[in-house]
Amino acid sequence: MNLRRRGMEEPEINVISMVDIVLVLLLFFMVTTSFVHQSHLSMELPKADQAPAGEPKTPITIDLNAAGQVSIGGQAIPMGDLAGRLKAMAARDPQRVIVLRADKNATQQYVIDVLDAAQAAGLNRISFATLSSH
Repeated sequence: MNLRRRGMEEPEINVISMVDIVLVLLLFFMVTTSFVHQSHLSMELPKADQAPAGEPKTPITIDLNAAGQVSIGGQAIPMGDLAGRLKAMAARDPQRVIVLRADKNATQQYVIDVLDAAQAAGLNRISFATLSSH
């Protein structure tokens, strides 16, 4: 008779069966997702009398520096003439978009003056240009 004590064996988790189950699940999800189709309806679009819309118009770019100087499309103009210039541009196309590129050190009053001039001209579609923080 062998009465010697054996050392305690560490219990083990059978990883092989767990890997088999994971692979079967992976295979199942891969197969089922490949059979999912979006509903593709066969349809014929109606015809229109008018030509499709052309290229989008370039926005009016207004630059405003920290000193309150304004330029439209790179051409410097006095702040007092801004409303008149914008009215002339709005007469040609009242749906044009204004992109305001204001210096971060420009005062709010200068920005509000530009916004007031745009509103007086009837141009209400205004966006502010920013730099990405990345």
